[in-house]
Amino acid sequence: MRFYINHAVKIICLFFFLWLTEGTAVQALTSASIVICAETSTVYHEHNADKTIPPASLTKMMTLYLTFKALQEGKLFADQALPVSKLAAQQDPCKLGLKPGTTLTVRHAILGLVTKSANDAAVVLAEALGGSEADFANMMTQQARKLGMTKTIFKNASGLPHKKQITTAREMAILSHTLYKHFPKASKVFQEQKFVYKGKVHANHNHLLGKVKGVDGIKTGFTNASGFNLAASMVRDNRRIIAVVLGGESIKARDKKMVQLLETTYANLKAKKRFQNETEYDCIEDLIFALSPSEERSNAPSVKKEKLLKAVYLSNTGHVKTLEAKYKTVDALLEGIEHELPQKKLTIQKKPNKKKASTEKKPVGKKTSGKKKSIQEKPVVRKERTTKNIKKIPKKKNPVKRAR
Repeated sequence: MRFYINHAVKIICLFFFLWLTEGTAVQALTSASIVICAETSTVYHEHNADKTIPPASLTKMMTLYLTFKALQEGKLFADQALPVSKLAAQQDPCKLGLKPGTTLTVRHAILGLVTKSANDAAVVLAEALGGSEADFANMMTQQARKLGMTKTIFKNASGLPHKKQITTAREMAILSHTLYKHFPKASKVFQEQKFVYKGKVHANHNHLLGKVKGVDGIKTGFTNASGFNLAASMVRDNRRIIAVVLGGESIKARDKKMVQLLETTYANLKAKKRFQNETEYDCIEDLIFALSPSEERSNAPSVKKEKLLKAVYLSNTGHVKTLEAKYKTVDALLEGIEHELPQKKLTIQKKPNKKKASTEKKPVGKKTSGKKKSIQEKPVVRKERTTKNIKKIPKKKNPVKRAR
């Protein structure tokens, strides 16, 4: 009897283990990421960017978008007190612990969403703007369509699990971008690292704030179905980079992935900017390496530095110019440099020639005859000589007569 019981326990444990491993496999397949430039919408990186994944608490970014819009249009006010319903108070964590029948200001509700990711505060805003959370979710989906988010569907204001609530990394990047573009002042709230409500400090779940230079938002999220999500924004050198990571295996893995994406993108942009600003390179190979596409750099072999070279030259007009990124080989680069150098020498030789021509005109009346001058210039020169000689002859002969 004990044998059968032990055997049954082993079978149950085996099925449980298979169920767990299958779940982790699904999470690995649904991981996605994307990096874009906020100013130009240029995509610097993407991986499974169009795969549908539950947004989790990234949903609150759309709740905040509609809240910012209502504040801008005068439908809500920052100090306005909003009622807390039973439905709001009954939301699962994370939450502020609101009690039904009390009130919450719009400002505190916004800070609660940004830092604590409070689900009860999200429902308070949803009921204030849409009448009910279900109607507000329809408003969220409609707004998503207006922003070009064609795959995203919202079913609640908080991001709590719902089978039909889905999004993509690309569309979360679009939403992140429009938050900063449409509400530049209101979006500064994403920089808040903590929020004090009724004497309790609620820290921001975005651990990159204050640790990674330039990071000023945006939102974290987690459910068992989605994994660990993060939409982040970083500003360096007056350039905003927006990145989204979905389906992280852990907080640490998600944050590490995000830092890699942000830092790698910034490093590539900085390298391109250095070349555009006429920076010197140690050797020709380094210059070619900087001009090559990013895809080729990962497979580029290491080379020895032999000769020094500047990636700039002085034009005929006297302005400093950089070499264009059309040179893909060392030979092509050298041909481009040699093509410019002869032109530069010609312009230098023309200037002294003009000075010589001007100095030769002065001693025309002296012994220097126009041997080297062309035939066309002879009649003009002779006329000048005769007129000058007539004026000068009396001056020379007069002293001779006086001597006699």
